Amino acid sequence: AAPRRRVAVARRGVASVRADATATKKVVVLGGSGFVGSRVVDRLASAGVAEVTSISKSGAAVPGASSSVAIDLAAAAASEALAAAFEGADAVVSCVGCIGGSDEDMRAGNGDANATAIDAAKTAGVPKFVYVSVASIVPDVVGATPLMRGYFEGKAAAEAALMSAYPDASSRLVVKPSFIYGGDAFSVNPPRVTKQYGDQLVKLLGSGLVKSIAEKAPGAIALTLAEPVSVDDVAAAACAGALGRATTSECDGTDAIKACAGKLDVA
Repeated sequence: AAPRRRVAVARRGVASVRADATATKKVVVLGGSGFVGSRVVDRLASAGVAEVTSISKSGAAVPGASSSVAIDLAAAAASEALAAAFEGADAVVSCVGCIGGSDEDMRAGNGDANATAIDAAKTAGVPKFVYVSVASIVPDVVGATPLMRGYFEGKAAAEAALMSAYPDASSRLVVKPSFIYGGDAFSVNPPRVTKQYGDQLVKLLGSGLVKSIAEKAPGAIALTLAEPVSVDDVAAAACAGALGRATTSECDGTDAIKACAGKLDVA
């Protein structure tokens, strides 16, 4: 059956960015109804992207999206549906991921789902792909334990698939946050704190003193002291990659993501 489409008309208020040459672009956002994805959609629309398509399992309408498409990436028909959605796209941004459940579920939700999307984008001739993964420090510290092994293995598989399909560094961007905060609600799964609380953490953990301690500390302590990153910065970095403004193929950790996010306002 053809994927269901919903057109959104409202848009969350965010600071506007330059429209310039992006007005003729088409960008598809996977996981577009989620915590990060919905902000990516909105920032792309604010940047003047003419067509922003949100893809999610539910097909829920997303503020800022030109259209919202329901596609289950685990379904047999996913590749065909993605091919139709990716037609004419200048970039794809994947915010798809899952946390919780069995290792097998997390490998599939983070690895297989993204590999399917990456392959479909490459086949459709999409020139640029952006993937929101996880900071290297997290699996380096936690990955040695059974805790969330499937999650980290899935993320690594997705990154490997992206590098294989898009070997030219200028054609891809991997955004790698550690702990993302934002919004106005706390969450346990996935773990999340509000913008107000997160901003206070940034003031503490982002200070020069704490950063200097973290740089010299063992892995577990360094991870505990790692500065969290705002969901808005993650979204802006992803948008910069989609619009060809990122100057790197990877932004790993908060400082790198903030630097990449800053490129969004640079035409």
